[in-house]
Amino acid sequence: MPRRDFSAISGAERPGRLALVGLAVVPLLVSGLLAWALATPTNDLDRITAAIVNDDVPVTIDGQTVPLGRQFAAGLMAAQEPAQPGADGASPAADPPATFTWVLTNGDEAAAGLAAGRYAAVVTVPATFSADATSYSGPASSARQATLQVQTTPASAWLDPAITAVVTQQAAAALNRQLIGSYLGGVYDGFNTIGESIGSAADGAQQLSAGAAQTADGTARVATGAEDLAAGLDELASGAADLAAGLDRLATSSSGLPADTAALARGSAAVAAGVEDIARRLDRATARLAIVVDLLCDPAGPLCDRAQGALDELVAAAERASALSAGARAVRDGNAALARAMPPLVSGIDAAADGSQAVAAGADASHTGAGTLAEGASAAADGSAQVDEGAQQLAAGLGEAAEQIPTYSASDIATLSTVVAQPVLVDQDAAAPGLQSAPLFAALALWAGGLASALAFQAVPPRRLLTGVSSGRIAGAALLPVMVLGAVQGLIVAPVVLASVAAGPAEWVAFAASALLVGAVSGAVNLGLAAAFGGIGRLIALAFGLLTLAAGLSGTVPPVIAAAAAPLPSTHGLVLLRATLTGDAATGGVMAGLLLLAAAVGCGLVWAGAAARRRVPLQMLTE
Repeated sequence: MPRRDFSAISGAERPGRLALVGLAVVPLLVSGLLAWALATPTNDLDRITAAIVNDDVPVTIDGQTVPLGRQFAAGLMAAQEPAQPGADGASPAADPPATFTWVLTNGDEAAAGLAAGRYAAVVTVPATFSADATSYSGPASSARQATLQVQTTPASAWLDPAITAVVTQQAAAALNRQLIGSYLGGVYDGFNTIGESIGSAADGAQQLSAGAAQTADGTARVATGAEDLAAGLDELASGAADLAAGLDRLATSSSGLPADTAALARGSAAVAAGVEDIARRLDRATARLAIVVDLLCDPAGPLCDRAQGALDELVAAAERASALSAGARAVRDGNAALARAMPPLVSGIDAAADGSQAVAAGADASHTGAGTLAEGASAAADGSAQVDEGAQQLAAGLGEAAEQIPTYSASDIATLSTVVAQPVLVDQDAAAPGLQSAPLFAALALWAGGLASALAFQAVPPRRLLTGVSSGRIAGAALLPVMVLGAVQGLIVAPVVLASVAAGPAEWVAFAASALLVGAVSGAVNLGLAAAFGGIGRLIALAFGLLTLAAGLSGTVPPVIAAAAAPLPSTHGLVLLRATLTGDAATGGVMAGLLLLAAAVGCGLVWAGAAARRRVPLQMLTE
């Protein structure tokens, strides 16, 4: 029977020892290489070299230079430095997150390096980066977002652009948190300033209320005094009017007094002159009578006595006349003075009458003004009371506003700025390193090992087809070495992939046992597909492995791929190996049952392939 490549009878019925060793090593190479290269891809980001081009022009805000481009570049490059011990020699609290090996360069060199593949990515900080990132501190209409330019090259690995996006987004998020924290710090500090200002305004309103109350009291007293003044001025106006009327009458009555007193002065002068003449005459008569008496009394006689008595009476009369003359002169002088004083007195009475009339008019006007003043003072008192009430309400409202506005200490501002800048933290309970990759790599390696075994071994040994051996025994003889080799492959692969996983002894044992089962089943299914369908079966087996790889790498594959991969024995082996590491015994039991079912199907396909090929066409026997 002719032998065709990739058919059910291709390969060797009994491969040599070197071939068996090679077949055992195939899964080891696949799983070891995958585990070594991809088990923890994010831990070795420093193997990727990227460039930073900082074209940013720093800005000055409130007298302080803000070089955000330089800070961003420094943050990226600082992350690639190992954590340094503290000042006291203690170990650092935590290592910085892994990042690329960043190179600070210019635009031309970065472009050349990107084109040549020296750089996996180039991050360019534009000239307006600082101005744009701080534009929120100016007018709202001028606020704009800062943009970082990231370029990648197709010359890099497939996942490098996605990793670049994650790294730059993390760096941008850190800078955003810093900017938002600074902005919120100013906002919270502004709350403190507003609270202090409103508190000061409340104190001022309270002082205004107290002053308004005092003003209201004083204005009320002014109103009362103005009313009393109006009443007093009313009485003054009435009395002044009466005084003016009396003075008018007095002026009218005294208008003739100057003439009368002048006439009296003249009469008094005439009387005084007559009395003086009489006194002079009596003095002369007395002198003459004294001479006569002296003559009569020499000698003395009765006539002398009577003459002496007459002389004495005449002397007394002369003295009285002299006294009367002095009185007449005094009356004359007084009447003259009265006559001189009377005209000014009458003029003064007239002026007093005129002044009293003016006083009466002024008092009446003052009474009217005092009434108006009293009304205004009363209205002012009411207004001051309203001002006092409004000031009290304002003080109360400002006090409540000041109490409602929060105040923050420096530590509160720092805490709130940090929390509000990033209010949500993702505390992802990520799987341990290798917990997802190790089962995938092991399942793929064992499936590849089964595929290689199916290629190396004859799925249907043609030498036995024309013998009397039953098809079942032929199938068993073909399956036994492949399944044993698959089990051995599982025992070899298990410790290799588990080297990257922190698993306990129980997980090791369960994983190794499951890998043994997966290896044996993978060999049986691959051999069955080759036996039943020949080269097409081998392609189907390859497709099974690719579908499991695609669905195991990401949950974002198209639904048709996920649905097609779910019932495959290669996927069942992946889920079983994963369940041994996660402790999901129920899922592991189901998958083990499905794998045993798949092994039975594989054995049945080998039997069917052997049975089908025992019917040889006649022309093949005659060739």
